[in-house]
Amino acid sequence: MDENKGYRADPKKAKDAARLLQEIRTGIVLTGRVVNGKVELDQASVDEVSRRFPDAEVSFVAVNAPFDPQPSAV
Repeated sequence: MDENKGYRADPKKAKDAARLLQEIRTGIVLTGRVVNGKVELDQASVDEVSRRFPDAEVSFVAVNAPFDPQPSAV
């Protein structure tokens, strides 16, 4: 790796990734809480996924979602 570049994201790759996320996003907002270090989704979130995707198995990827059980001050 070029030591001058460090770990900065490639702007073109970042833009392409953002475009792809926009194209494939579902628009579903998952809500829930962290209990004993595990994410527990609210039943309403699970029901919405089931309604929108009746033949799908339930799984998700959290993008830019901090699952920190401690509140953060900004």
